[in-house]
Amino acid sequence: MMLQKINRRRFISISAAAVGVGMIDPSNGMAKAMPEMVRWQGAALGAQAEIMLYALDRAKAREIFIRCQNEIDRLEKIFSLYVKGSAINRLNSNGYLNNPDIEFLDLLSRCLSCYQVTDGAFDVTIQPLWKLYADHFSIPGANPDGPLPETVGAVLDIVGSDKIILESRRISFTKPDMGISLNGVAQGYITDRVARILEDGGFNNILVYMGEAFAKGQHGDDRPWKAGVSSPLKNSKMLLEVPLDNQALATSGGYGSPFSSQSHLHHLLDPRTGHSANHHGSVSVVAKDATTADMLSTAFYVTAVDKIPQVWAKYPQLEQSIFIDQNGVITRYNGKEFLRS
Repeated sequence: MMLQKINRRRFISISAAAVGVGMIDPSNGMAKAMPEMVRWQGAALGAQAEIMLYALDRAKAREIFIRCQNEIDRLEKIFSLYVKGSAINRLNSNGYLNNPDIEFLDLLSRCLSCYQVTDGAFDVTIQPLWKLYADHFSIPGANPDGPLPETVGAVLDIVGSDKIILESRRISFTKPDMGISLNGVAQGYITDRVARILEDGGFNNILVYMGEAFAKGQHGDDRPWKAGVSSPLKNSKMLLEVPLDNQALATSGGYGSPFSSQSHLHHLLDPRTGHSANHHGSVSVVAKDATTADMLSTAFYVTAVDKIPQVWAKYPQLEQSIFIDQNGVITRYNGKEFLRS
């Protein structure tokens, strides 16, 4: 599958090096089969996607890639706002969804829990607010300060995950004109699902990138997988590389998604205020699973630094947070202290 050129609010670079398929065994001079790095490239939920793995059998690798592609396609029909007739679009259109898929219930349950833990910083019902801004800036000569305050306030009345009723056979909204977006978490969820398929297929040296990255094992030459975090400044240069082993990395930054070239406002909106968040330049989160990393990178981006520790205490999956300010200064948090570098 060909790579698609797609703009998205997040950017993580991934690095890998291919190795040869064989080497000489000095004991008998015979070629000894060695794993080869095999790569799949495509897209998931509108983001560039890539899988790298080491395999002795390329045919087996191709088979597992087909399974991964099928799973991506299946989950997009649930979570994607850009797939006509998807489960999320039916929910947003009707205000309810009967007999939702188990994956929808699972992910939305985690989202509602995160909403509570983060005091509303992570909120999937932000879709009407995003649409308000998108519609505003679609008009030529739009006010760079965004929609009028009273208009924002009116939309905030239908924002809030506490207005979602989640039942085993039905998801519904308590107010008309509500809508949800899973753009802040679905790519992490799909990353985890793809990683599980690869692991169940016997592949233990893998890197999965679906807008968020998950890596397990290592390169064939014993080097760790690495994910790079870019600067939120205009030069977008790589500031650091993070080694990953059985870990996920997600990054959120408003710099990647301005509503207009004439405005400083961007898509990472604080659902509590209705305005673009500006606490950080970017936030990266390392966690044991990509779903958690994805959710918390979004939540932390709209959260002041002094509120981070109390959220950390609720998520044992978290391993590291990396905050980069608008000047490119890096601060790390490990659950105990903030360290500036």
